Amino acid sequence: MGYIDHAVRRGLDHPSTISLLKRAVENGPEMEIPKWGLAILATTLIVFLFFMSALEYTLKDVIATLTMVETPAAAITVSPSKDLTAKDTREPLLETGPTVTLVHQKPITSSIRGTIRHLVSTAGTWSRWRGIMSFIVYNLSFSVVANIFDVLVPQVPGRLVLITGITGALLANLHATWTHKVISMPTNKRLLSRIPSRANWKLLAFPAAVEASAGYLSVYIAQGFIILFGLNTLNNDNFAEYTCREWTSVVLRMLAIFTIILSCGLFIVLPALVTQIRVEASILPEDDDTIVPFDRTFAGKVVPKILGGTGAIGFLDAWRSFNWEARRRLIKLYAKIFVIATALFVVLAHVIAFEAWAIMGPALGKFLARAREQGHF
Repeated sequence: MGYIDHAVRRGLDHPSTISLLKRAVENGPEMEIPKWGLAILATTLIVFLFFMSALEYTLKDVIATLTMVETPAAAITVSPSKDLTAKDTREPLLETGPTVTLVHQKPITSSIRGTIRHLVSTAGTWSRWRGIMSFIVYNLSFSVVANIFDVLVPQVPGRLVLITGITGALLANLHATWTHKVISMPTNKRLLSRIPSRANWKLLAFPAAVEASAGYLSVYIAQGFIILFGLNTLNNDNFAEYTCREWTSVVLRMLAIFTIILSCGLFIVLPALVTQIRVEASILPEDDDTIVPFDRTFAGKVVPKILGGTGAIGFLDAWRSFNWEARRRLIKLYAKIFVIATALFVVLAHVIAFEAWAIMGPALGKFLARAREQGHF
């Protein structure tokens, strides 16, 4: 959860980004907008960002986390024995008893609406944003610690992977506090009392470091392939002189980069996140009940401390025990989140465009025409 702000900041610090913004501000067309118009546009944007953040937290953080830990429950149904009819002239040799059937119930997290209904009925309306305070505390702490290491760590290859990894490891117990808050039933425990003991840090540090740095590692891999495919030099090319073969080559290389980025998300970032969440869930105190069905033994892979084990799931077993059905369910959830977010951004774009047209009228068309002539888009 901590590498996105660093990626944005690094992008804004890049010289090409600064020069682009500077040219856009200095050379761009000017247009006066009424103060009341600016207030309307700013209010719309702020309301949308607030709504989008709340929705994203509910879907991407709360529901996704519950999906990562839920163990679908099984219900036992008992069917009565068949009654003997009048045609039966002889008693059966063996007395027939009831039939016992084991039925696997549909996971709660198989649908977004079903999960939200379960949360609201179990923990109240605000359960959509359960753990939000712990989430804010963790992200603020991550930002502060990462910025400190950003100053201390020298310019070495992969330094952002190193910085985020160390930061994630140091704050591992704090992240586990958030996870426990999300997956457990409502209690009167305070934030400080929920923080796992120092003894659990050794179990949490490595998964936390891997998860925190997985995003940057994926970025480095993608950048490496961009250089390998020669896409980093396209800015110097004259696209007007490209032949059909050259355009085909560019498109295929871009598709390859997109496939690599998607693969990094599925095979690096996602397993790292699931592993961290499941390791954290395995050390949930016994007196805390979970809000969704959860097998604390992880199909017998967790050895209790009383029997000489760690009482937590191992790093590799945490991902291996997350079966394919659960993986498909989680990927489908992320696909739904992407569709929802895209639809909302399209709606926002249309709302902003309509408001801008209503505020500025014909001047907006002239402004866009001048900007197009000057090559700003």
